[in-house]
Amino acid sequence: MARSAAVDAQRLDREAHELFKQLGVVPTTGQDKDGRTITITPGERFTEINRRARLIAVSDTLAQAVAHLLTTRGVRAEVDQVRVDPAAEGDEQVMALRVTAAGADAVIPLRPATTRLRAYPPAPDIDLTGHTPLAEFDLAPGADGWVTADAIADALLPHLAGAAAPADTAPADAAPADATLADAAPVTA
Repeated sequence: MARSAAVDAQRLDREAHELFKQLGVVPTTGQDKDGRTITITPGERFTEINRRARLIAVSDTLAQAVAHLLTTRGVRAEVDQVRVDPAAEGDEQVMALRVTAAGADAVIPLRPATTRLRAYPPAPDIDLTGHTPLAEFDLAPGADGWVTADAIADALLPHLAGAAAPADTAPADAAPADATLADAAPVTA
């Protein structure tokens, strides 16, 4: 029988941070048929495709860490699928969290190093354009602009009470029973 590996949220956060610092593609150095050193600079299209793929990988690792942190604090949270947050500063796909708040599901696209996250009603679409955010969450970045998994979990926790475990089994730092997504920052047009 296979044993499940313990999740180390801090290790996942460090990995995501390191991957985020390496979103760019570096030129490849090699030798031609005559033994001369040559440098091959990746094309613009390849560079953009690679950056987008790495952004998904970074957000997946970050989502795993945040989901684990929320789960250990008594909140139902899991890694969802790639999503596009229409209100974000770019159109890239990133992994999202699926959380339960006040008895209702929500998806939260996790764009790495952003200072604002938005919760949306779940939808089958990857692109959430046309869906009104349920709530917005402001995040405090570190000195280098990275927002840690702990900071994200801490910002979301007070608003995910409907998903918290029963009071007698909830961890001491679980969300209060009367908090909801409605208690998050109101969404304004």
